Amino acid sequence: MFNALSYRVKVPLNISLVVMVTVGVITITLLGYNYRLIDREMLQSGESLGRVLAKGVASPMLRDDVWTAWDTVRAPMALAQDGTIRPEVVTVTDSAGRVFVSTRPEDFRTLSDPAAVDPRYQLLPVSSANEDPAAAWNAWLDDHSLLVVLPVLVDGSLIGRVLLEYRRPAFLDRFGGALQQVAATTVVILLLVLPIGWWLGLRIARPLQELAVLLDRVGSEPPANLQQACPPRSTGGRDEIVRLRARFHEMLGQLADKASLEREMVREDRLAALGRLTAGIAHEINNPVGGMLNALSTQRRHGHSDPVTERTLSLLKRGLEQVQEIVAALLVEARFQGHDLRPEDMADVVTLVEGDRRSSQVEIDWKMNLDHEVPVPSTPVRQILINLLLNAVRAAGNGGRVSCRLHRDDRVLRLMVCNDGRHIPASRMEHLFEPFSNGEGDAEGTGLGLWVCYQIVQQLNGRIDVRSHPGRTCFKVELPLAEGGAQ
Repeated sequence: MFNALSYRVKVPLNISLVVMVTVGVITITLLGYNYRLIDREMLQSGESLGRVLAKGVASPMLRDDVWTAWDTVRAPMALAQDGTIRPEVVTVTDSAGRVFVSTRPEDFRTLSDPAAVDPRYQLLPVSSANEDPAAAWNAWLDDHSLLVVLPVLVDGSLIGRVLLEYRRPAFLDRFGGALQQVAATTVVILLLVLPIGWWLGLRIARPLQELAVLLDRVGSEPPANLQQACPPRSTGGRDEIVRLRARFHEMLGQLADKASLEREMVREDRLAALGRLTAGIAHEINNPVGGMLNALSTQRRHGHSDPVTERTLSLLKRGLEQVQEIVAALLVEARFQGHDLRPEDMADVVTLVEGDRRSSQVEIDWKMNLDHEVPVPSTPVRQILINLLLNAVRAAGNGGRVSCRLHRDDRVLRLMVCNDGRHIPASRMEHLFEPFSNGEGDAEGTGLGLWVCYQIVQQLNGRIDVRSHPGRTCFKVELPLAEGGAQ
């Protein structure tokens, strides 16, 4: 039960974890994409702003108007709103690389060398004859600062450069906002997807859990009971779990048939062994019993016995005759010679059973549809029917009901005798057709009636079956018809 319960939890949990990992991968991908997107946006913004500032400071630089140039580079810093990408420092240098104006004049003084103020600016490009004067340039000064450099041109001539330094903290603030948006989106997705994943997991785990529990019970319980507990689904889809359940149901049915066949084979082998044993014993008993009966007969014909001896001899004779009757019952042989079964034979059966029926006040419902001869030996069939009817009358008891059905088709003759008396317990069913197997406390009969029926049915290549539950017990016999018999 613990394994099944843990499995029922593991499947939805695993599906939920898969969903979470998938969402996590998507989130990381979105974050990486957003990271690169902001990186490109920062470069594009720097180049765009640098070009605008380069055009704005060109004229003041020609006039050597520091204040106008300073107002020009301060304007985007003052107008920038929170959350936008803006440079930390904007510095304009002349053609010689000296500071012309800067938004941080306390550090970058006019005519100073930026590389002397900040050694990181030593990365600035050096002018050369092959340099494209209109080309922009950018580089990371360190892990925290990005420098974007744009030329200041007048009639195609380089008169200076605009330096825009972007620091990572400002970039991370923008990225942090994107991260919060992505995180919020991820939480919403998880809240929507996780219940769906859990529901899908439960839907998958529940039938698998049922199959796992039933599989654990295989071998410890009858397959027929497990098959009833695992009916196939009525859905007509091709769902793998539905197909697995159907195959498991078929497997249980095959196991039930196999177990039933094994029990039948064991019973057949046991009854065959008992038949051989009893036949051998009967033959061995028959000879001395016959000799003793002959000796008693000779003594009574030629001897002169007193009354006590006569009574003793009579008692011995009755006892030996009873032994002889029992031995004769154990030596059942179907007599194939004689006529086929006729409607008059059934009338004889009714007459022979009538006395027991009347004394027990049992009602018998007869339905024997025979209009002409049936190609089966009449004597063995009558013996089977009489034995089954007498047993049914005895089991039904006073005021009980017995039904007798006889029907034939093109291949078999079917007999069915049922009663509403006490049912046969399962513990007795295994030994029902063994000799002397009458139930405990059953004072009537020797238990040979069903044994005789079974032996006759086997010799006629037929089949006998019994079904018993409270309120109804039925014996069914099927006997094959002889080929070329009457139709």
